[in-house]
Amino acid sequence: MILTVTMNPSIDTAYQLDKLVIDDVNRVTPAKTAGGKGLNVSRVLVQLGDDVVATGLLGGHMGAYLGELMDADGIAHRFTPIAGESRICLNILHEGNQTELLESGPTVSAEELEAFMGNYADLVAQADCVTISGSLPKGVPADCYANMVKVARDAGKPVLLDTSGAALDASLAAATKPTLIKPNLTEVNGLLGASFTPDDLPALRQALENDARFTGIPWVVVTMGAAGAVAFHEGTTWRVTAPRIECVNATGSGDSTIAGFAHAIAAGAGPAEVLRCGNTCGTLNAMDPRTGHLVMEQWDAVYGAVEVVEL
Repeated sequence: MILTVTMNPSIDTAYQLDKLVIDDVNRVTPAKTAGGKGLNVSRVLVQLGDDVVATGLLGGHMGAYLGELMDADGIAHRFTPIAGESRICLNILHEGNQTELLESGPTVSAEELEAFMGNYADLVAQADCVTISGSLPKGVPADCYANMVKVARDAGKPVLLDTSGAALDASLAAATKPTLIKPNLTEVNGLLGASFTPDDLPALRQALENDARFTGIPWVVVTMGAAGAVAFHEGTTWRVTAPRIECVNATGSGDSTIAGFAHAIAAGAGPAEVLRCGNTCGTLNAMDPRTGHLVMEQWDAVYGAVEVVEL
């Protein structure tokens, strides 16, 4: 079983408009999805045929509706209830642009967080792999993910962490490291105080090796937009290039990539297969108008076109 964690889930509501008219009425037909990065991961893993359980925090009427949306997607879930109302996030697709309106979400009490951690530890004991994705809600300390990583690693389970900001900083500073992190090149440059480009991979590798925060992380995968990705795995550097496609909706592609990584790692795949599977999932998501959903009929073509080269 793969356990996915979404601490700040949302009802993602997409509005498709030919043109967004400011200061006037825009009539729309909404598409509602159980959102949050971890739930995008969950949906893709269901498509890949994995046994998945989603967990995190849910509250109020919106939380109950999120449960219904997960049921409709075939996602098994065991969330911890909280008093606050789960959030709604809007994605307005117009004229080739995406305008997002993101609620911050509820405030979580110390007692609610303690109850979640007990639930999480129980689920980790049953899991083969854990993914932790997205932002932390208000009231949850920045080191929460670091503590969750330790629970998983102490149980001998690989844990993939996809977050940023203070939560990532705390996890990098902790003694127990995640199995995989997936920052983009801008985020890595911010962490290193550098300005590396896709042409500076040897220097980037050296900088990561010289920074104690990254010591002990088996997988550091750096995404580089149209330039693909570079992965540093136990002393080996891998360059990944995905095929050029017509992008329909890039939202959730990073989460889909994490799902592919988790699917392959849980199956005991080798490094090249982990990277090929993850990048295939990310590419197939970008080809689908739905978020956290793959155009599975294109799997063979895209999978065969993803290039993974050991440098």
